[in-house]
Amino acid sequence: MKFAHALKLKVLAAAVIAATLSVGDAHAQRSRDRDKDKVEEAYPDATRESPKATNTPRLAKDINKMFELYNEGEDMEGAIAIAEKLLANDRAKPYDRGVALMIAGNAALGIDDYARAIPYLERALEENALPNNNHFATMHTLASVYAQEDMADKSIALLDRLIAETQSKDPQVFGLKAGVHYNAGQFEQTIEAVQKAIALNDGNAENNWQQILMASYNELGREGEAVVLAEQLQAKNPDDKRALLNLASLYAQTGASDKAAALLDSARAKGMLTEQRDYENLYATYLNMDGKEAEAAKVIQEGLDKGVLPADARTYTFLAQSLYFSEQIDAAIAAYSKAGPLDSKGDSFLALSQILTNEDRNAEAKAAARSALDKGLAKPGEAWMVIARSEYYMDNFAAARQAYAEAAKDPATRDQAQKALAQISR
Repeated sequence: MKFAHALKLKVLAAAVIAATLSVGDAHAQRSRDRDKDKVEEAYPDATRESPKATNTPRLAKDINKMFELYNEGEDMEGAIAIAEKLLANDRAKPYDRGVALMIAGNAALGIDDYARAIPYLERALEENALPNNNHFATMHTLASVYAQEDMADKSIALLDRLIAETQSKDPQVFGLKAGVHYNAGQFEQTIEAVQKAIALNDGNAENNWQQILMASYNELGREGEAVVLAEQLQAKNPDDKRALLNLASLYAQTGASDKAAALLDSARAKGMLTEQRDYENLYATYLNMDGKEAEAAKVIQEGLDKGVLPADARTYTFLAQSLYFSEQIDAAIAAYSKAGPLDSKGDSFLALSQILTNEDRNAEAKAAARSALDKGLAKPGEAWMVIARSEYYMDNFAAARQAYAEAAKDPATRDQAQKALAQISR
């Protein structure tokens, strides 16, 4: 069982975008310029001096229409078209261009056109004309988009710039940075960023932060710290299936198979194991423990009865092995008998024939070995050895010699078959 590494950061850019669009419209912006005390500074410690939002009056109508289309959300292409019109106008001031680029970028994100959104947002920052609230929110948005598009280096560089220029104490910024580092395989940096996010969040860790922190410890071989975090997360969210499975996986990796099995079995009792791999993890854990084959068999049978585990050769083979090694021989024979017809390679029929031979059920053993041969065994000599022994114990010595001769043709059983053939030929 492997720790779930599927913690790929999913950037919900829209959540960041909402913060970007605090401009409203050109008229409202001019009103705010006249009364700056009413503007709440989202980045009060920024080193950048916030530019004045000075627009071109003749372009106010187009700017207002652009905002209207964007805010209505029904015509993002229309908003982009007006933005392009503003950008092409020689009268446009830096602020006009910055607003147009910001809206065009966010409108492109609104229709999931990230490839078009990125250059708009980059140019919006390059204009350096937006007020701080919009400038740095755009920076945050662009960093999120970079992360979404697997451009980790650019995302991290922009987040570092955002932190440096704003003296940010926003835990979400560091949480995003942690996720980008994690996706890039930079686990030491992930740990540092998560710890910073938690500290800024009054010591409270969001679920995703704990997940990537735990995974980073695990990737760095610091399983003990990963287990402690996983236990905390699972205790905090006992009904969170992923948290439970991650903890069980870590237990298994650190040699605590008994804890892994107990945790998974408690989940089974609660009805939390609903997928094929859930049951496979549990019975595999039992099979890796000494003397737990009977428990594995019960789990497999329950999975089959519920239809969670497929009734195929693989499942029936694991069931048969679990039953056989827990000394439930007749049940093991029945399970192998179900696996045999479903097995394309004949291995299940071969295993069945060997068990039947040990049980002195020679006629059945011979039939099973023949069925294995009919499937096209990779090493047919083993099946011929079963047939030979079965014939011998049924006093069919001529048939036994013939079967041993066939077994001697297979390099894997040649020596064994030749010795047996020499003994019965005396």
